[in-house]
Amino acid sequence: MIEIKSDSANELFIKIANELLINGKYRSPRGLKTLEIQDAFLILNNPIDNVVTLKSRNLNHDYLKAEMAWYLSGDLNIDEISKSSRFWNRIANKDGRVNSNYGFLALKERFNGITQFEWCVKRLQQDKDSRQAIINYNQPRHKYEGNKDFVCTISQAFNINNGFVNSTTLMRSNDLIYGLSYDLPWFAGLQKDIADKLNLPIGKYQHYAASLHVYEKHFKMLEEIAKDGTKED
Repeated sequence: MIEIKSDSANELFIKIANELLINGKYRSPRGLKTLEIQDAFLILNNPIDNVVTLKSRNLNHDYLKAEMAWYLSGDLNIDEISKSSRFWNRIANKDGRVNSNYGFLALKERFNGITQFEWCVKRLQQDKDSRQAIINYNQPRHKYEGNKDFVCTISQAFNINNGFVNSTTLMRSNDLIYGLSYDLPWFAGLQKDIADKLNLPIGKYQHYAASLHVYEKHFKMLEEIAKDGTKED
């Protein structure tokens, strides 16, 4: 287990980049060369600071806003989000829909009349020590031959510790550049929403990735992130 702690998204990315360059191993899933660390456990002490502003990363903030809005819409169709990124065209299934709209899975889809987000709030309202406040993202129904969009996130759990709402996300696979950059604002945002519903302050955000990696096309960017400690204006 590799543990990486930080107080900000920028600091976290710099530390991850250095860890990958020093201890990463080359692997080629689906024939695509990656640099990977396995069993990465990330801790963000201040989840409010969840957006990467490093010049070396050059995050597309317009796309981030579009993705957050698409998640909140709960739309599994890619018509709208594909206007902001062609990536979604590559992983859409034959019906033009995807599985990885996290908003649909957490906020829209209902099980026994309740969304998973509502379930988490209810569990913690009824029992501040509950260990049942969990959102499941990867679903058994996603396991079928020919599925192009096999959801990367397994689950996100919420708990109350010393009066603070903490959260832990489990990922089977996480790309640093196109994945974690946009995942942090979503998961940390949900953590804040849960905390607000409970009228409690937000605590630590924790993130476990069985595989945390960078694809070959981003190796140069990775080197730049590793040595970039500056923020955009």
